[in-house]
Amino acid sequence: MTESQFSFSSRFQLLGDLNSENKIYQTKQNLEKTGNEIFDLTGSNPTKLGLEFPPSALSHIFSNLDLSQYEPQAEGLESTRQAIVADYKNRGIQTTTSNLILTASTSEAYSYIFKLFTNPGDEVLTPNPGYPLFSFLIGLENLKEVHYPLKEDPETGNWVYSAETIANCISTKTKLIVLVSPANPTGSRTTAQFWKEWETLGIKIPILLDEVFVGYEFSGEPHQIPEAPNFPLFVCNGFSKMLALPGFKLGWILLQSPEVYQSEIQKNLSFIADTYLSVNAPIQLATPELFPWKTMIQNRIRTRIMRNLAQCILFSEENLKIINKPAMEAGWYFLIELNLEKKDEDIVLEILTQTKVFVHPGSWYGFSHNRCILVVSLISDEEVLRNGLLALQTFLK
Repeated sequence: MTESQFSFSSRFQLLGDLNSENKIYQTKQNLEKTGNEIFDLTGSNPTKLGLEFPPSALSHIFSNLDLSQYEPQAEGLESTRQAIVADYKNRGIQTTTSNLILTASTSEAYSYIFKLFTNPGDEVLTPNPGYPLFSFLIGLENLKEVHYPLKEDPETGNWVYSAETIANCISTKTKLIVLVSPANPTGSRTTAQFWKEWETLGIKIPILLDEVFVGYEFSGEPHQIPEAPNFPLFVCNGFSKMLALPGFKLGWILLQSPEVYQSEIQKNLSFIADTYLSVNAPIQLATPELFPWKTMIQNRIRTRIMRNLAQCILFSEENLKIINKPAMEAGWYFLIELNLEKKDEDIVLEILTQTKVFVHPGSWYGFSHNRCILVVSLISDEEVLRNGLLALQTFLK
């Protein structure tokens, strides 16, 4: 009897070489194993950085819930969606619970929307620079990722969305466009002016608008959601960044669409959600009690960001090898561009080896390999960031 033969899905071929070792991470792990203290300036998990939701409050909230009951609803519990609708109304966005679909995460929300509009081989447009997770989410659906470039403002150094540039990247295979506002790691936003320019183009391709970093804006034109878009719009958000609860796994899709498409989209999305029923009951039941903590949680995170931002700006202004003086306007990240004739990954490895400071190379986020850009998390522990910048200062002298 011969062994049965099998093969893995071809979609893994779209994800690159999954067996290759990342030399930078491997070096970091080896240094840690030998007892070296690493100044990690890349952390983005608030629960590991002193920014977690108050544990006693969580215990109190969940201890007062009847967790023994389960009421499966494809779109999510009405009470949960009502709490989310109320939060949108507080932001001046009018909607109803029928326009909401709950998911276990924004990543799952992406997968629902991919299933709604695409077939294998179709194209999804994503921003560049942008978040590298998109490549995996798209590849696992047997789709092709196509980048559209953000435009760099030569005066301010900010990266902005251009409606015309995005439109020029559309092909006959384009079935969905992804926008992130505020964007990771550039802080780019979909402003009122952007939406005005976009709607003038008359493009009806659905748009997925990821707004998980909304609430972390500090200057410049604010993030906007169009009130009555002339195309299907899917706004994705969740508790990960909003309430510093990445482990509680609640996200959602807010549908803002022309009436002619609305009912069919709602029906099909509900079918997908009903097939998986992935959102657990406890987090849904707790949602109305969690939202009142939003202001406190976000104020703590914003305070951390602003203090760390001040440190990074001072560091940039005092170092002659830093050629950009960015005015970070939104999000959790700071970009440092060095005037060095080396690849960013090589520089990051040198910095890690010589100073034990860990930062991300910009090329991981789609910045040009010809530019030496370092990406720093602004929710890093303040003392760790301070010590890391001091060590980095010594390296750059």
